[in-house]
Amino acid sequence: MIRKWLFVALFVCSCQAFALQDNTPTQDASSSHYIRDDLFIFMHTGPSRNYRILGSVEAGTPVTVLSRDNETDYTQIKDNQDRTGWVESKFVTTTMSQSEQLPIISEQLADSQAALQAASQENARLRQQLNDARQQVAQLSTETQTQAEKVTRLTAKVESADKDEMVTWFTRGGMVAGAGILLGVFLTYLPKKRNRSKEWM
Repeated sequence: MIRKWLFVALFVCSCQAFALQDNTPTQDASSSHYIRDDLFIFMHTGPSRNYRILGSVEAGTPVTVLSRDNETDYTQIKDNQDRTGWVESKFVTTTMSQSEQLPIISEQLADSQAALQAASQENARLRQQLNDARQQVAQLSTETQTQAEKVTRLTAKVESADKDEMVTWFTRGGMVAGAGILLGVFLTYLPKKRNRSKEWM
């Protein structure tokens, strides 16, 4: 009898141990799972839940509104399967479903990324042009400075040449004037010839 009770106790303990092992989360389990959001509403043959159900309409399905019953708050629609029926008005909205918005948003995001990449490339090209322009400006500034220095040197040479030429002309003029003075003095002291007509008289 004692053996039976021991066997039962061991069996219960082993079952609890296995149950604890099954409930313990494993580290290898993947966490990249999501809860599905397959919501739907029922379509009735009339503007009330008392009418027969034609089928279900999934959330996000585009529909055409045919009429509204304000008393029962139901809307008559035609779905994408060309079925006509009534659904609760609170489930009908003008906002596009997320399932239909996702491709549009993804396309807009792709276009934005492409535009951003093109803008980045254009920005890099403009920066390269700016760097090239700055290098050209620096080179032209250096050349301009060199030309200005050359002009300064040439101007100084021209001014020096003008001064030398003026000194030369003054020297030559002085020499000519001195020669003229000496010639005048020399001519003054030359003996004069006597007039023969006076001698006969």
